[in-house]
Amino acid sequence: MKILFSFIMLFMLINLSAQSYKTVYNFKWKPQKSSAEYLQEDFALLIHENKTSEFLSYIKFKNDSTKTTALKEFKKKGLGSLSFNYKYGQSKFNDVVSKNYINREISFEKQLYDKLFIVKNQCTIDWKINSEKDIHLGYPVQKAITEFGGRKWTAWFTAEIPVQDGPYKFHGLPGLILKLNDSENEFIYEMKSITKETNDISERNFGTNNIINTSSAKWLKVWENYKKQPSSIFGLKNETSNDGWMTSMTIGGSPGDKGFAENFDKKQKEFLKNFENPIELINACE
Repeated sequence: MKILFSFIMLFMLINLSAQSYKTVYNFKWKPQKSSAEYLQEDFALLIHENKTSEFLSYIKFKNDSTKTTALKEFKKKGLGSLSFNYKYGQSKFNDVVSKNYINREISFEKQLYDKLFIVKNQCTIDWKINSEKDIHLGYPVQKAITEFGGRKWTAWFTAEIPVQDGPYKFHGLPGLILKLNDSENEFIYEMKSITKETNDISERNFGTNNIINTSSAKWLKVWENYKKQPSSIFGLKNETSNDGWMTSMTIGGSPGDKGFAENFDKKQKEFLKNFENPIELINACE
């Protein structure tokens, strides 16, 4: 009888914790290590019944949510036309970090020009929980530290929200991470709000024809080349070759024009100054 009672209680606790949330974080970062001031932007962490989540800029979340709702309604009716008023230019981020709590898989999505790169891997974070406690937004929080991506991090989590998640790729603590910063205070995440609600951005990549699933090593190679010469992305193809990639500049239309490529390089290199100080100094996930 005691075993049955314990099983019922465990089942009830699991059901109680299987909530869907939208958490909003303010993210501050120093674009260069020597920067005197921070850049900042709001991010959304969408938690789906304590099974999966997505972490993305709040502006992109609003766009992707609207797109998903419109597309599902369109598919239901099967009539009319679709159009989306994107405002991605207002955000400095178009990437998405998705987590699957069941298989512990982390997926990183990044759009570069007309190509969407998706990297899936396992990412274990070794936390050391400290006895130090505090209060944040009315929640009791406890301190934890770790090393991730070549940096030392401090997190404050609350067991009152039984979700083992947090901003960016951080996860694995016995409660939601409400505050997070590196030891140099170059990157700071702080929760602004949390609400119990369901959000759907599953159709965010609808209409994206050039999706490239790749490994961390190949993605880092692409990213390093992109930072040196952004227009190198124009001719990148996901084809079979000795290293799994083939590059060609035979794309028709304006991307093949020298003036277009030079202008693209100039604008993107200026934009990339926002991220000269990378959050991960070394690859943290395999």
